[in-house]
Amino acid sequence: MENYRSFFSLEGRTVLITGGSSGLGRTIASAFLQSKANVIICAKNPELTADLREYASSLGIGFLAIKCDITKSHKVISLMDQIQHSFQRIDILVNSAGTNLLIKAEDYDEESFSKVMELNVMGMHLVTKSIGKRFMIPQNYGRILNLSSVKGSIGSSENYLAYCTSKGAVNMYTKQLACEWGKYNITSNAIAPTFVKTPINSFLLDDPAFYNQLLERIPLGKIGSFEDIACAALYLCSDAAKFVTGQILYIDGGLTARQ
Repeated sequence: MENYRSFFSLEGRTVLITGGSSGLGRTIASAFLQSKANVIICAKNPELTADLREYASSLGIGFLAIKCDITKSHKVISLMDQIQHSFQRIDILVNSAGTNLLIKAEDYDEESFSKVMELNVMGMHLVTKSIGKRFMIPQNYGRILNLSSVKGSIGSSENYLAYCTSKGAVNMYTKQLACEWGKYNITSNAIAPTFVKTPINSFLLDDPAFYNQLLERIPLGKIGSFEDIACAALYLCSDAAKFVTGQILYIDGGLTARQ
């Protein structure tokens, strides 16, 4: 009889999480530590991960937090060097870093639009490409998970032009990478949540009118939780999902089913 629990184990795996010092990335980092994976966090503010470092130490698990601007290729190369020196391999990559600027479409200037696309798409690509070439392709194993959004496939209220565009690009990037790197035993998937209360959108969810209108559109009648995202990430990055690739998993309480 198969030991099905072992398929879900991440013990001994090493994961890199971009944007892992706050929001969904931080929750995923915590979940991976609880699953006994070695965790590397790449973020603008790695000092915010001191408690995660202490937790990892208490479990005897490897942990590293590195400051890195993933939109700069030379910074990413330096990140790869630090990872190779400390851990020698990366089994899992979670691309969680992202941003949004709330500007109406007719007012979206070039600099602002580029800023969103640069981090949400180009930064993701620079890290993914480097991780693939340096670690995953040579070791013939890898799990890549990108954080997308329901806004990558459905329209939204005003002010989301660049964000929606970037997440649509994340979805297609995920699918194409699955096609190109499947031969290396590397899976590429994305999770696409609806609203989860994070620093990037808390001001919207604190508005009762917006919040109640949102709940009316979600069949389950509630917004997503951090745990919902973390559990999906654990599954897609485990060997339980070894035959799942090129997929966008909507974690949305049924929102996109109603469109």
